[in-house]
Parts: sequence; C-alpha cells; structure tokens
Amino acid sequence: MKKIFIILIILTAVKSFAQQDPQYSLYMFNPMGVNPGYAGSREVLSAVLVHRSQWIGLEGAPVTQTLAINSPLKNKNMGVGLQIVNDNIGPRTTQTLAATYAYRIKLGSGRLAFGLRGGILNYHYNWDKIEYRDQEDAIPSTAEESFIIPTFDFGMYYNTSTFYLGLAADHLNTAQFHLLNKQDTSNSTARQYANITGTVGKAFVINDNLVLKTSILLRATKTAGNIDLNASLLIKDKILFGITLRTNALVVLTEINLSKNLRMGIAYDYDGTELSKYNSGSLEIFLGYDLGLFKSKVVSPRYF
Repeated sequence: MKKIFIILIILTAVKSFAQQDPQYSLYMFNPMGVNPGYAGSREVLSAVLVHRSQWIGLEGAPVTQTLAINSPLKNKNMGVGLQIVNDNIGPRTTQTLAATYAYRIKLGSGRLAFGLRGGILNYHYNWDKIEYRDQEDAIPSTAEESFIIPTFDFGMYYNTSTFYLGLAADHLNTAQFHLLNKQDTSNSTARQYANITGTVGKAFVINDNLVLKTSILLRATKTAGNIDLNASLLIKDKILFGITLRTNALVVLTEINLSKNLRMGIAYDYDGTELSKYNSGSLEIFLGYDLGLFKSKVVSPRYF
C-alpha cells in the first residue's frame, strides 16, 4: 500500500511536469544552497555537508545529500562556490554539479552581492521500481532512463553582521527532456520550471550570552509555494535551539558550535499533511567547517 501511494505521488508530479528541488529545514546554515549571491559572504572558506531523510518510513520517500563549499577571493570583492547534490525519490535519482560566482560591492554597513550559478543536472529513472495497478499504464521498454540538462541560477544578497536579505531565481533556462522515446513526445515532456526564493534574517543581541536569530523564507514554484518562519536562541555563542513554522509542518532544530571552526546541527520535521499517517517525520543533519584563508579581520561571531 505504501509503495503504491508514493508511486502515485511521483507519477502525479511527472504528469504535471513539476520537477521539484530538494527541500531543506536547515537552509539558514547553508545559505548558498538557497541563493548563489551568498558565496563568499561568510568571509572564510566554508564547507557544509547535509543529509536529509524526508518522510521516514514511507517507501520511496526523498533522501538527499548535499556538499556546498564557498569562499571569498583574496580581494574580498568576489566569491566562488561549488555545490554537489544527490537526490533520490522513488524511481528517480538526480545528481547536480554546479559552480557559483558572486560579485560583492560595499553598500552602507554591509555588502550587496550578485551571484550566478551554472551547472548540470543528471536525471536517472529506474522504471523497474514502479509497481502498476494497471499494466496498460506501464512505462514502455523504449523509455529513456537518463537525461542530462543544464541549469542556470541568479541571486542577489545583501548582508551586514546582523542582517541579511536575499532574492534568488533557479533554473532560469527552464530546460526540458522527454520521459518516453523521442518519437512519442505528446504526453512525455518534462520541464524544469523556475523557482523564486526570498529570504530575510535578523540577529538581535540581547546580551553577552543570548542572541535571538530570526529568519523568513518564501519559496514559489509554478505549482506550489511555502513559507518558513524561524526563531532561534543562541546561547553563549555555543548552542542554538530553534523552531520553524512552515506551511503544513513544524520543525525543531539545534546547532552546536563544537569549536571555532567546526559546527553541526540537526532538525526534525513533523508533517502536518495527510502524509503524516504514513511516515514518522523528516530528519536533517548538517556538518559545517570554516577555514580562514586570508589574513584579514573577520567578524566574530558570525551569525549567518
């Protein structure tokens, strides 16, 4: 029953041509994954590794791994980054490899950055994983199994030591591919539609031991949209506890600064949709490491 249920979800997404990107609950700890304009804004070489298991217990549910690295260049006016993503849902596996370049200009007490990201997405379908209620609906043996398409993203990002504001658009080229054989394209064309993401965050320093960090994420696609409202309390610059209210979900999260350079965090999502009957929530874990490459004054602590 579970397999049939998730396959119906997948096929519905395919038929509506909606190729959705992975969803992250710990986006505030990997901002470059949301906005290419962030590259270099942390003022150090920063590497983040993320693993997300969505809808635990539901067969065929999304599982995602992400490695994101970014750094400013020596003149501080430019930032570069690299992102590798492996995303699996049901019979579909997607690998993404993308490079990022950001140009940063001084504006007021902060910097305004314009970021470009370009890369490739490799889609692979294992049609043997699908169980059909009606064999007449079966994908034909001539169906394509792998597709490589380009992707281009753009983002603007402004930040100070305690505030950030960003707007990004992904998949501006809206690349498409054919799920079935090339001769039968009438009902098999899938398109990577553009996504728009807006973020804003503010850190309020209460005293030497407490900082209230708040953030909002707005995401809109052709078929859906969602909003994340987060409030987190950072204690003695060491440990953070937070809660996120998302459309149809509740997220609790924590981050621990293990050392000056090493940090880790975990988030648990409680699903508020009908899918909650078939899963045990979602779990996300991240590990981050910072390395100063250039001898310059770096704002410490870094809130974003």
